[in-house]
Parts: sequence; C-alpha cells; structure tokens
Amino acid sequence: MRLFLLGAFANAKEVFVPLPGGGKLGLSTRGSTAFRVRVLTTDNAPIDTPMVAPDSEDAPFTSTSTGISAKFGSITVDQGKLTLKDASGKVLTTSDPIGHGDTGICSTQPGTDITGGDRAGDPTTVTDAAACCDYCKATTGCKAWIFGNPGDEEGNCWVMSTVAGTTQSATRTLGGMGSGNGVYLSTKAGQLYGRGSGKGDATKLTGTSVNPYVDNTATYVPHYYTTDGYAALGVVNITTGNGKTNNLPARYGTDGSKITWSTEGAFELYLMPAATLDEGTAAYYSLIGAPAVPPRYGFGFIASRWGWENRSYIESVLHQFRDGNYPIDAFITDFGWFTTESDYAYPSEGKDYYHDFNFSNLTFPEPQAQLKEYREKLNFRMGGIRKPRLGNSDLIKFATAQGFILPGGETGLGYAEGRNLNYGLKAARDWYAEQQQHYYPDGVSFFWNDEGETDFYTFHWWNVAQVQSLRATSKDTRFYSINRAWSPGMARLGATVWTGDINPSWDDLVNTPGMMLNWGLAGAPYVACDIGGFTGESNADLLTRWYQVGAFIPTMRVHSTKDATPHFPWLWGDAAGNLQAALNLRYQLLPYHYSLAHRMYKTNRLWMRPLVAEYPEDATASVLASQWFDGDLMVAPVLNQDSTKDIYLPKGEWYSFNASGVQQGPKNISGTAEMSEIPVFVRPGAVVPLAPVVQYSGALPGGALEVQVYGGADGTFELVEDDGETTAYEQGKVRTTTFKWSDASSTLSWSVDSGASSLPNAFTEVYVTKFADATVKSATKALGSSGSIVVSDLVVV
Repeated sequence: MRLFLLGAFANAKEVFVPLPGGGKLGLSTRGSTAFRVRVLTTDNAPIDTPMVAPDSEDAPFTSTSTGISAKFGSITVDQGKLTLKDASGKVLTTSDPIGHGDTGICSTQPGTDITGGDRAGDPTTVTDAAACCDYCKATTGCKAWIFGNPGDEEGNCWVMSTVAGTTQSATRTLGGMGSGNGVYLSTKAGQLYGRGSGKGDATKLTGTSVNPYVDNTATYVPHYYTTDGYAALGVVNITTGNGKTNNLPARYGTDGSKITWSTEGAFELYLMPAATLDEGTAAYYSLIGAPAVPPRYGFGFIASRWGWENRSYIESVLHQFRDGNYPIDAFITDFGWFTTESDYAYPSEGKDYYHDFNFSNLTFPEPQAQLKEYREKLNFRMGGIRKPRLGNSDLIKFATAQGFILPGGETGLGYAEGRNLNYGLKAARDWYAEQQQHYYPDGVSFFWNDEGETDFYTFHWWNVAQVQSLRATSKDTRFYSINRAWSPGMARLGATVWTGDINPSWDDLVNTPGMMLNWGLAGAPYVACDIGGFTGESNADLLTRWYQVGAFIPTMRVHSTKDATPHFPWLWGDAAGNLQAALNLRYQLLPYHYSLAHRMYKTNRLWMRPLVAEYPEDATASVLASQWFDGDLMVAPVLNQDSTKDIYLPKGEWYSFNASGVQQGPKNISGTAEMSEIPVFVRPGAVVPLAPVVQYSGALPGGALEVQVYGGADGTFELVEDDGETTAYEQGKVRTTTFKWSDASSTLSWSVDSGASSLPNAFTEVYVTKFADATVKSATKALGSSGSIVVSDLVVV
C-alpha cells in the first residue's frame, strides 16, 4: 500500500456540513465545472492527486448551512443525504445518509471478487446477497463477504476477516470491507460511460462496476458519466496491489438503483452536472486538464519494431520508406538503441555492463551525427523505448541507497523486482531527469514508455520527469511520449498512450476501436495501437484492415516482435499498394486531424467520439463500439476476416466519403468489401479540409488545400495551423481560417485570424470539391486574409 501526502488546500472557501453518524462533508468547487465533496473523519487537507489540474479558476459559489450553489448546479446535505442538482434545479442524484458507523457492512460492489485473504468462517449457501451480509454480521471477525451467483461446491457465500485485493467478476458481489467512506448515489438505471477498458470489455461502451487499475492492455479509472446527468471522479490518497501498487481503491458499481462508491483511505468525490455525454466529457477534461496538442509529426505515421539490428539496417529501412514513397514521420526503436540486450532475465542486482542511459554501439555508434542526418536529410524523428527500471548494478546500488527503488515489480512475470524507480519521489525524478536529459540535444525526439504498471501513477510521474529533462534543454519544445498505460490527467502533459502488447488476431483488431473510444471517454484522448499485432506473425489481410483503421485513429503506429515480419509496407507483397493508400489518406487528413486536436485543446470536446454522443436515443447506434466519429467523418471499417461489412447508418442522409449521392438512414449495410475499401460516411453540411499527399508532415503544405463540402446543409470548419513544434500555440500563436459553407448560395467563404507571424507550413491556396448529386471542383484561389468561391460555376468532374 502506498500513502500519498495530503497537499495544501487549493480553495479559498469550503463549506463543512456535519454528518449524523460522525465526521463531516467538505464542499467546494474545482475548476469551472466540478463540485468537490470531501468525506472527512478528521480535519485533513485536500488530497493532492495528480489526476486533477483544472484548466480554469475555481468557480465562485454561494453557501448556506446545508450546501453550496454555483453556476453549473448545487449540492445540499440534509441529515447526511447529499443531493446534486443541475443549474435548472433538477435533481440528478441523492445519496443514502453518509456516515462512519458500522452500517457499511451491507454495502455492495456488484461485479467484484477478491484475489485472496483470510476467512472469518466457513462458506455457506444462502438465498441472496442480503442473507450473505446477515451471515457476515453473525460471524465473529467478519469484515467482508462475497456472494456468488452461481456459487461453487463450497457454497455461494464466503465471509472474510481480511481482503488482499479485488478483481472484476460478473458472477460475484463483494460486500463490506473496501466500502471505507462509502457513498451510495441514487440512479434511474443510468448508463455509465468512461470507465476505461481492457480486452475483455473493449467492445462495450458501458459498465456496471470498476476496480481501477493499470496493466498491460488494460486501464480502468475511477470515473463515469451517467445518463442521470452528471460526471464523477473518485479520488483516494493510497494505491494498493499484490506485489505492485497498480490498483487505486476508489471503486464503484451499480445495481440499477444505486451507484456505490467503496474506497480505502481518504476519499474525495468530484461531481459535474452535465446533460449530455459530450458535456460530461468536456467537464471532466476541464477538471483533469485540457489535452495538450502533440507535435505535428505525431499526426503522421510512426514505424516501430523490436529488432533494429544495427546502423546499416536502420538506414536501409529509412531509405526504403523514402524510396518507395511510403509517407512516414518517425521510427521507434526497442532495447537495441541504448543497450545490447534486454534485461528480462536479470537478477535484482542487475549486471555491471548494462547501460541505462547510453547509446548502443551497434545501432548508434555516432548518435548525434546519425540522428541529425536522419532528421535533416531523411526527415525522420526518432523515438526510443524507456523502461521504468534500472539494469546497471552500480546505478541500482546508488538508487537503493538513496531510497529511490519502488518495492515490487512486474508481478507474475518474474522480472524487475528491486529495480523499479519510484517516480513519485521528487528526488528520484530529479535524478532520473538529469541522467537522461542529454538524449534531447543528442537528437532523440520522444520516448516510448513501456512496462510502467508498477504503481497506478508511475506513468504520470515518469512523464513528469521526462518533461523535466526536456525543459532543462528547451523551454518551448512540445513534450511527446507514448505510454503503455495511463492515469487521468496525463494528456495535459503531452503524454499519449497505446493499447499494449496485443496479438496479431482479428479479435484484437475488433477490440481496437472500442479501446480507443473507452479510453478517450475515460481521460486518454490520444490512443495508438500495435497495428498488425505485436506478439507473433501477422498476415496481409489483417495488416491491411488494421492500417485502414489506423488512418482514422489519433496515432497511427505499427509494431511487431523481433521474430515476426516487420509491418513495413514493402514486405507484404501485393498488399503494399493498399497499405500505401492508407498512408496516403492519413497524410491527406493531416490538416483536418490537426485542427480537430486544436479544437479539443480549446473546448475539451473529444475528437474521436462514439455514435452514442450524437444518437443517444438510437438503440442500435448507442451501443456501437465498432464505428466512431472522427470529427464529422463516421468511420465504419471492415473488421471481419472474410471482408464482410456490418455497418449501421443512423437516421438522416449520408454520403460516402469522397463521393456524391446520399443514402437514407436508419439503414444497415452488409456485403463484401474490396480490400481497398474503407467505409466512411459524411452528413450533409460537412466541411473537410484535405492536404495533398506529402511524404512527411514537415513537407506541408505541398500544394493547395482541398476543402470538401457535402451539399444539403450549411456547415463550418476551423482550420488551425501553427509552427507544429513548440508550445507557442498555448499563448494563441496560431492561424485560424474559418470556412463557412452556404448551401443556398453554394458558396464557400473564409476569413483568416492570424496570431502567428510566420508559418512556413501554412496553406496559401485553396480549391473546393463539392459533393451533391454530382461532384464538382473549383479552380484554385489564393487564401489571403479572406475570400470566397461560388461553386455553381464549376465544371462537373
């Protein structure tokens, strides 16, 4: 168990309401969107959690003896019952009396089992969960109970005196211990979004219980948005686990009538009234910090593999990308870039010849000269893998003596015990940042952080240390990293994520859209995956379909294990053409995606969204995790091995992307797709800016901007351009071109608002492609500071 320090009080005001069972509630606001409810048994200070960093000042509120009211709603407490209302006065939820007596023994966590512990008595068979709780009450020393539906040969009710840990289980209900400062909120069968996900539930957008933890291929967080009309985030001041502390004991579950929060340690609950999923997600990101915009190269294509053998091989691959006209911006190397072998078989004392902060003589014998050439002549950025641990014996001895080592390791995998750094310690971060800060001026652009599931917050504090390394060498270069797991709030640092060590299987391809959507709703909006699968040999059809998905997710990146064929296009025979086409499309979408990222930073509105955000009342659309909105584009990729389509068009008119003619929804589309086909749909009024195909993002603009408009309704789009490299955009140094489509006059007009003095990659020319009954295309016109194009005079193409 890890205990976090309770930080200084962030608000100037807080209202305290006594509870009838003892203790009190502390009520205040955080940021412009959230109430904070502190469940207090003593006068402890607010929890200084890394998850919360509002992007605006705390909202003012008025107070009474029973609660507080702000512009977004109110919270009142009467006889221990908490009531949350929205700004109109509508009751969103009411709690059971909150107290600290022994009444919590019958509180439940549906969908939760334990990982181990000590029994207080023999198992028995009972009729229901309430009877199991009664059995616990009658058993001396019982602190927790588990009801099984069904049970097993022992029975269906187990009573425990201690609990080692918890896990998710559809057939178990945990009661009692772990409820801690339990809060039980009413719900009208509210659907809960935003928990995170793993492989087992990636295709489900809603859940009924969450035990927050981080691990390879899974991240779950203490957050939800409920269709009752509010978002919530639970915060505690400890992390727990079995061997490593990768669990956060701020759990919740619902039975359809109550949402139960069960916690350990000090507990705070953030509540955000919000009428819709979009509003709830925006309020949540406002609380945890607006997602930083990655550098422009992060919106291109990134090639990774385990097994970059030597300098000659690296340079051969980079030239093959360029010579074959396969667009790409960066490559990532595994262990081989900084040391000569992996450390998976190392003892806890490490080995004396291992290098943690060097370059390998095999791959980078002249690191500064090589990286300079790769960037300036071949236009490649390089990212290197990082591990959260040490392998060098002397460094391990030093870190141990300084108290920098985090107990535990990669539980169940048999490595890294006694070698993981505790990044939660400032002194450890300072030391680590100093050791590796030379990499940035040496020419390394970003880091790929692997296997950091040693504590729930390891990835957060690890990234803080890496930001510190960067800031020691550059005051304004954008920080960028890719991480195997995450905790809420990391996106504000510039940290992105990937879905872990997935398999080259159709099942894991099917999981990919849902993982992206669930993680976005939970606090990680920039999601990548190992396109093609990591753990073994892929195949051409699977890789093609995965590339096509990759063109429409936040980060497009391939990866493969050292014994598999790398997922580089020219190695896949006849499939290379379709792989190249997906890359070309990705680069055409650069100005579109980059602008949507800026919109997300500015408004906290997700860039990639599930269909339920637009069609909450559509029973079919609301549960789909295989389709999503990429801005205004509805992506419905082919995910089946036999290339069959399984597409749903919600109500309204729909164009196929890049084509004229509409279809009327609601409608199901089936049939067999060609290998080159990527089903994408667009509603009337959409305005979509596209670039010419360029070979790397720094080659923009590459020619005139194409602005596609889809007839039948008015529409707008804000094209945002900046220097692509620095944090100047945070000070408003961007150029925003607002395009407006008037369907009645068939006119695209625009105006430019420039807060940036010189942008060499900005577009200077534009033309329009209109899709309606037929496709028409305009002549090219200078953008200037404003202008317009009337499409009625155009020639059909």
